[in-house]
Amino acid sequence: MNRLRNLCPVAGTLAMALPAAADRPNIVLILADDLGFADVGYNGCIDIPTPHTDSIATNGIIFSQGYVCAPVCAPCRAGLLTGRYPNRFGFEDTPGPFRQSEEVEIGIPLAEKIIAERLQSLGYATGIVGKWHDGRAEKFQPYNRGFAECFYFNDGWTHYFKQDDPLQSVKRGSQPVDLKGEYLTDAFGREAVAFIDRHKDHPFFLYVPFNAPHVPMEAPADLLKKFESIDDMGRRTLAAMVYSLDLNIGRILQQLATCGIDKNTLVIFISDNGGSPGVPGKIGTGGGASNFSLNTPLNGKKGDLYEGGIRVPFCMQWKGRLPAGTVFGPPVIALDILPTLLAAAGETISKDWKLDGVNLLPYLTGQTQEPPHETLYWRFLSQQAIRSKGWKLVTPKGNDAELYHIDTDPNETTNLILTHSELAGQLKADFNKWASQMMPPQWGWQPAYCGKVRSDP
Repeated sequence: MNRLRNLCPVAGTLAMALPAAADRPNIVLILADDLGFADVGYNGCIDIPTPHTDSIATNGIIFSQGYVCAPVCAPCRAGLLTGRYPNRFGFEDTPGPFRQSEEVEIGIPLAEKIIAERLQSLGYATGIVGKWHDGRAEKFQPYNRGFAECFYFNDGWTHYFKQDDPLQSVKRGSQPVDLKGEYLTDAFGREAVAFIDRHKDHPFFLYVPFNAPHVPMEAPADLLKKFESIDDMGRRTLAAMVYSLDLNIGRILQQLATCGIDKNTLVIFISDNGGSPGVPGKIGTGGGASNFSLNTPLNGKKGDLYEGGIRVPFCMQWKGRLPAGTVFGPPVIALDILPTLLAAAGETISKDWKLDGVNLLPYLTGQTQEPPHETLYWRFLSQQAIRSKGWKLVTPKGNDAELYHIDTDPNETTNLILTHSELAGQLKADFNKWASQMMPPQWGWQPAYCGKVRSDP
């Protein structure tokens, strides 16, 4: 693809009028699972073609410093759906066997309104097709959180050809679905296309959180054959899974065009966290296994607060409304998605919602020249990070703090903590001030941080 590069922020001459409330766009939010920074063509991937995903970048805006709020899936999704740091409501780890007390309920609290609830109140048809990992209790199910139509499974991972565990089974609403051996990524693509067709004449919000390319490493035989030139079986399987993901993203984009609504649809693509590179020749099957993705040239991986764990593929298109072929350079975060979508739908963002994300539209259209965020924060159990004015202080698990000038050293190769100790101390103080406003993690997998009361996750 042609890799277009514009100055950042977007020049004021590119400013465009936003729609009136009566001209609300359709919204499609596509989420990949454990996709590496370097596993898409527009970020330099050469062994896996991703033309449909790349087309979103070509027709829209690439966020070159696009972050998520956690290095693992469930808290990232909780932040994306609420527009708030999930640490604020104790959602710091994935649902696990430990919690702080018997009274703790694992899920996004009902007081935290999510995107679907807010858009549904604006008259949007709402649907989820894909993975839900934000609470197992009935009240936390997506059909009770603003999604009128649901085709999903509720767990961190499931098999792609057959769901043997009832807890991982795909459901339509509350009822299990027999996929009859259909590859799960294809089933999600099929359902997304059908949702668009049903609602093409009415504003809709479609959330498509694919589970690909999360483990287990399973792909159709014909796609594995397509990538037989890749010697390592792990990377070959990852390539087939990402290629299938891209094909189904293409089905979604084609359906928008077929229905004649692609120019009035805001499409966002993002991964939930960084990839998890594997050991060549060794394929795992469990939820914590590696998937052979690549975060090149970034340091770190899923589960880390280094760049490779939290900087992800992130792009957005809104044909005719946002400048195409643009790279937006300042840092943004998945928390910005909720206020941006609501603003696009004509909603006024209330300060009472206490969002941590910001509406990106004024920055993307050139109405505002300042960067969207001066400082971003992360806390993942024993790990901490703060990114401010080009600098990043990160405390990896079990190690001392490290300081990087991330604007000039995005790969985190040169630790400057010894030569800039005063700056590091200020950043640490700023982080501590933010952390003092957060709740302790309420559940998860590490009793030292998440509580010692055992429960079913």
